[in-house]
Amino acid sequence: MAGGHAAATTTPAPRRSGAGPDSLLDALTTTLTTGSERRAQERDGTQPGGDTLRARPLPLPHPTRPGLERCERAVAALEADPARAIGALAAELGVSHGHLDREFTEVVGLSPRVLARILRLRVLLARLDVYAPVPWPALAAELGWFDQSHFIRDFKRHTGVTPSEYVAAQRGSFTPDQAAPGFVPRR
Repeated sequence: MAGGHAAATTTPAPRRSGAGPDSLLDALTTTLTTGSERRAQERDGTQPGGDTLRARPLPLPHPTRPGLERCERAVAALEADPARAIGALAAELGVSHGHLDREFTEVVGLSPRVLARILRLRVLLARLDVYAPVPWPALAAELGWFDQSHFIRDFKRHTGVTPSEYVAAQRGSFTPDQAAPGFVPRR
C-alpha cells in the first residue's frame, strides 16, 4: 500500500477451449480487486457480493512466443548434451543466464540446471550395467560431474539412494535381464 491506497490487480479468467457463450464470456471477463479485498476473499471464500467462490483452476503462465520457443530450444539442447554449461547455452540463445533461468523456470517448472542434472542422471542410469564392475569416477566425469561428492549428492537427490545402494538394490531384486534403469526397488 503506497500513499494509503491499495494497489488494484487484474486477474484474468482462465482460458477455456470450449466455444460456447459462457466460455467466451469467461475468456473476456476479468475481475478487478484490491489487495485487501483479494485477501479477504481468499480468507472468507467469498466474492465482493457475498457469493461463494467457484473452484476454478489457476491460470497458467502465458509466456511470449519467443520465450516459449527459446525454452523449447533450451530443452532440446540439454537433451542432446546435458553436461553443457547453462551460461553458454544462454549466450547461444541470445539471452543472459539470469533471463534464461527465470524464463525457463516459468515455462518448464524447473530451472535449466535442475533439468540438466536429471537428464545427466538419466543418461548415466541408461549406460549403467549393474552386473558389471561400475567405473563410477570415469562415468561421472564423462557426464560432467567434477568430483565424487557432487555426483553422489545429485544421484541421491534424484533416486533417494547412493550409487552403491542403487547397484545393490538392483542386483538384489532383479536378474540381469530384468534390471531396468531408473527403478530403485525397496527391500
